[in-house]
Amino acid sequence: MEIMQVKDELTVTRRVDGLKTASLRVLIDHKGGLVVAVDTVGAHPGNWVFTISGSAARHALDDKGITTDLTIGGIIDHWDDDGSRKARPDEGAGQDQTKAPRSAKARKAA
Repeated sequence: MEIMQVKDELTVTRRVDGLKTASLRVLIDHKGGLVVAVDTVGAHPGNWVFTISGSAARHALDDKGITTDLTIGGIIDHWDDDGSRKARPDEGAGQDQTKAPRSAKARKAA
């Protein structure tokens, strides 16, 4: 499992059958890279989440038929890593993130 931050919602109009109607989110990993995960918990842009990867990602879903190797397992309210990570004031660390602002930006498929 890894801790990542939700960058934005991902809207796709065409997808493989294995994804069904799963909600997708763009996440920022610890190196600043972007990854896509299935969202089962309703995470919003700005939320810190923990992810479940590999074949275990499918087991975190109610529908085991969804094809994924990365699933958001939960929204993190707060964590303490012995002070090596300093939260920026705008991140809302330690606050209830379930009401974090949602992205209002429209996304266009390329």
